[in-house]
Amino acid sequence: MQPDTRNATPEFSPDELLIFIGHSDDASAEADAMLELKEEIEHDFRRLLTSNNHRSRFRRIKFWEWRYDALAIPGGQDVVVAPALERAQIAVFLFKKRVGCVTRQELDITRKQSRDTHVFAFFPHNQPLVNSFDTLDDEIQATSDWLELKKYQKSLTSDWTQSGSSSVTPFPKYKDPKDLQKIAADRLCTALSVILSLESSIVRPTPLQQVNSAAELLRCYHATLKQQLGNITLTGSPALEHFSVKLSETFVSLSLSAASRCEVRSSAGGEGCDEAEYQHSSTPEKVMSFVFQHHPLLLVIGDPGSGKTTLLKYYALSCLDNGRHKEFGFNEPVHVFFLPLRELKQDEHGAYASLPANLAVWSSKQFLKIEESLFSGWLERPSTLMLLDGLDEISDVHDRIAVCKWIDRTVGRFTNAKFVVTSRSTGYRKGDGIEIESSHLRADIMDFSKEQQREFLHRWFRAAFLGELPPAVEDDTVWRGQQEQKAATKADAILLFLGQEKNRSLRPLAGVPLLLQIMAMLWKDRQYLPGSRLKLYDAALNYMLDYRDRRRGIDSLLVAEDARRVLSPVSLWMQETLKIDEVDRAEMQQQMQVQLDTLSNSRPASDFCQSLVDRAGVLVEYGEKEYLFRHKSFREYLAGVQLVKNIHKPNALDKLVSHFGDDWWTEVFRFIIGHVEDAELFDSFMQKLFDSPVTENLTQKQQDLLIALVEEAPQRKIDALRQKLLDPATTQNRQRYLLECLKTIAKPEALSVVTEFKQLGLSKEERVIVAVTLDKLGAEYILIKGGTFIYSQTQKPETVQEMYVAKYTVTNQHYRRFIDYLDAKEPEFAERVSVETYRKSLHELASGIEGFSEWLKKEPSLVSRFCSRYDEDKRFNKDEQPVVGVSWYAAKAWCLWLSLLEGESARYQLPDEVQWEWAAGGQRDKPDKVLKVRDYPWPEEKGKPDKSRANYNNHEGGTIPVGRYPEGATPEGLYDMAGNVWEWMEDIYKKEENWKALRGGDYSDKADALRCSSRNGSDPRGWYLDLVGFRVIRSSHSSSS
Repeated sequence: MQPDTRNATPEFSPDELLIFIGHSDDASAEADAMLELKEEIEHDFRRLLTSNNHRSRFRRIKFWEWRYDALAIPGGQDVVVAPALERAQIAVFLFKKRVGCVTRQELDITRKQSRDTHVFAFFPHNQPLVNSFDTLDDEIQATSDWLELKKYQKSLTSDWTQSGSSSVTPFPKYKDPKDLQKIAADRLCTALSVILSLESSIVRPTPLQQVNSAAELLRCYHATLKQQLGNITLTGSPALEHFSVKLSETFVSLSLSAASRCEVRSSAGGEGCDEAEYQHSSTPEKVMSFVFQHHPLLLVIGDPGSGKTTLLKYYALSCLDNGRHKEFGFNEPVHVFFLPLRELKQDEHGAYASLPANLAVWSSKQFLKIEESLFSGWLERPSTLMLLDGLDEISDVHDRIAVCKWIDRTVGRFTNAKFVVTSRSTGYRKGDGIEIESSHLRADIMDFSKEQQREFLHRWFRAAFLGELPPAVEDDTVWRGQQEQKAATKADAILLFLGQEKNRSLRPLAGVPLLLQIMAMLWKDRQYLPGSRLKLYDAALNYMLDYRDRRRGIDSLLVAEDARRVLSPVSLWMQETLKIDEVDRAEMQQQMQVQLDTLSNSRPASDFCQSLVDRAGVLVEYGEKEYLFRHKSFREYLAGVQLVKNIHKPNALDKLVSHFGDDWWTEVFRFIIGHVEDAELFDSFMQKLFDSPVTENLTQKQQDLLIALVEEAPQRKIDALRQKLLDPATTQNRQRYLLECLKTIAKPEALSVVTEFKQLGLSKEERVIVAVTLDKLGAEYILIKGGTFIYSQTQKPETVQEMYVAKYTVTNQHYRRFIDYLDAKEPEFAERVSVETYRKSLHELASGIEGFSEWLKKEPSLVSRFCSRYDEDKRFNKDEQPVVGVSWYAAKAWCLWLSLLEGESARYQLPDEVQWEWAAGGQRDKPDKVLKVRDYPWPEEKGKPDKSRANYNNHEGGTIPVGRYPEGATPEGLYDMAGNVWEWMEDIYKKEENWKALRGGDYSDKADALRCSSRNGSDPRGWYLDLVGFRVIRSSHSSSS
């Protein structure tokens, strides 16, 4: 027996009921089969404990098996294994081909040392088959081993009949690992019942364990936390023989984009940090270490399935590993605490209980009685980490706002503690009043990079293949090698599939950890991937509910279609009525039984739920009385499916529209629209939506959802959109939303409606009458008349000639056409100006600008040199969002390209600061006076900034599509001159350095940065910023309006 050297010396909590598993190397597959019973045995244990009114000192089960739980240290078996044998309440010994000297010794020790231990010895029914032996001696040895094993089995059997002997429990012999599981599960359940019934006679009736030492209680709490968070069940794994793995075996370090603004220097003279420091803050360790140097709280934002809870588990387990605390910025070992925010308790007045009180309640659910006062003391200590999971899982917006205030109070109360809070992006919007005001830094979970996808898939397939039961006749070492090779082959195959151009649409989905798990699950057995997010969920649920069982000849309790007929209405009930993710088991079974009784093949709801937990893995048992969907998005998908079924019921559309913009419903809406394969239904939905008061004034979040629904609908009809846009009674706001919908559809019939709208002069937008021109990409430029004003930086008069200024900052859609041109994918533009001609002109331009030529030489590919760093980052890469992550040099290169397309090398330019300030705030309505510019771009009577005029102060948490703030436009109609992104200027920031100036403020800045006179600066090479874009001007003398 060669103990694994990875784990620590055995330590056992007094509340653990220990099940020892002993075996020799030839019975490793049988030992794995026993370990797979863990969840089933834990379920039986909890059931028995509840029926026993918790009258036992035991609160949890622990399986102890030497390959995973032993450590080779001086002292050998006596030091390593003996403590586990002595402590075990149940000892299981597994035999297969031979006795095994060590296993026999362990069994004999156990029989002699205590009559209270339940001892099981399992023997095979027949000698395992071996295809061939290398030598005759090998065959003779195998036969001898088998005879020795049968003699030992007989000696134990004779012991059963001897009065007063230390016996083992008699039982049937097993045929294979599956047969062993069935036999062992029944015997273990019986043993648990006996142990707990005896315990009830010696333990006073108390619902929870009493431990006197505060230090021991904290140790028990941390042990429980490790148990709760330490293992994960891979998505779909219950359908893959129900295996769980240690988090460390599959965790791939997520990339976090910390919202650090150290790259931009403010006009106040603050010093910035370099690009390297920003990039180094991208791993979980670096981000936490960096944030906690300056703030008490880290806010982690991620999309559905991005791995927010998995990240918290990683933080918890890593910080509980005393050897790693310094990696996360702690000087001493860390005391870690964990709480799902959806479980916060309220008193009769609706006020939330204190953090210590909530931790005490959570601990009681884990069978630990820890007083509130102890938690208060622990939270006061230095090196304390409090993990608060799932702000978005609080469905009611007002409740979520209240929880944010509760977090602020808690952070202020426990000043020595550090906090991490997680939320979906839709669940945390300052623009909705959902804001944590305590000093904090936000970090967004990034999609998996290609390298992270590769690492994850290799880890996942390895865990999946090694989780299978090996053949009884195969050598364990050989089998593991074969399985690891199969895993590597599968992982490489799916990566090759995703890399093919025809599968390009799947690549963004593969960046989402949950969806990548679903892909891996489907690929493992079927070597097949659906083509969309919606179809991935559909295939995954069918696979988990019955495909895998049918493929292996196992009868499912219900076929997938019937299972979904039950699950879909129950999911909608949870979404609409309960508005929570966890549900009482009895209540769910009652709802399910109503649906089950409508089926021809009706089943008891209790059996169906157990199948969903044990076989399908769609549900998990949460605590003692509740169910949860394994992932929230599975419930949201099924709720969407049911809503589509209900859509033709009276008032169904009206009811659905009333939920529009409620972030509890965001993902459900996306799943609904994906199932609407009926253009008439899409049209009816749009009609109802734009007739509803909901669309009178949409928030940015609602506008994002509206465009997402238009983009994701498989079939679209524009009759309702056209009718509403051309209706003279339609309000200005609705006109804007309708135009954006039609431009998103972008088909000729949709764009013709936009043209018709303009020709009819129906727009209710009030603007100064100006001349407008277009560039070769169709971008609008507005004529800004010249004039003289007092320039803010010199307080002296400056005169500006008239010019055309781009209505919007350059968008991703337009900038990608430039990149496509460089990549030989725009033949129309290449006919005007060949790439070689452009390259020559570019080098001529660069030679006259300090640092430009050297910057170009570092990357010979112009595509790679100029491509936005955030082109594949879904937070910033939507077509109508401003392009960010481009350097000043790239902006100059864009201007050159646009100019050459029109035959003049310098027609388009970046504005200088004087030109920009005049365009943004010049008082052109008073041409006879020389005045300072307005404070802000919009007319002075509108007052100071607020969230209706600009994207700032992290109200939206990132950039938004251009043109969303008509209230913040200049009188002539220039949009986003304040907020969203800083804009590159032509001139330098300071004479003594080569940094280029920036104007306009970004989405994270305070209101002061939105002033027309505010300025910043950054390195012209700075392509790594997600808050800098650019706007273009053109001279007026060569333009026609």
